[in-house]
Amino acid sequence: MTHFKVVKTEDDAIQAVDALLRDGYKEHEITIISKDRLSTDRFNDSEVKQTPTAGTISDKFMRFFIGEDPEEAAFTRFKLPDNEKEQLKQAVLDGEIVILVKHFESGNHSEVTQTNSSYDTQDFKHHPSEHKGNIE
Repeated sequence: MTHFKVVKTEDDAIQAVDALLRDGYKEHEITIISKDRLSTDRFNDSEVKQTPTAGTISDKFMRFFIGEDPEEAAFTRFKLPDNEKEQLKQAVLDGEIVILVKHFESGNHSEVTQTNSSYDTQDFKHHPSEHKGNIE
């Protein structure tokens, strides 16, 4: 499930991310997409992803030849409806900051312990050091 919030300033983005973290979301579930990289160092030592669409000079050069839209590339992995994706792309082009949360609900995975052989215990009859005779 993906949801998003559009904010105007970096301070608003920091407050929005902090609110998401207080609500129980994990840092690795949060992505910030903006035209330019944020100037704050608040997210340098965190798992919050920052995706500036302007990119480096080499990115711009590469995109020129392959004809890739940088905003389209930034939103592709979020599987958003086309109308929402276009709205968010335009917001980034207008200088706004988009905060996306891609959250996966995990259910009860008890079947893993029932079917995964790594959870089985072995009853050894003897240890290798007790073996007598040729081992081939």
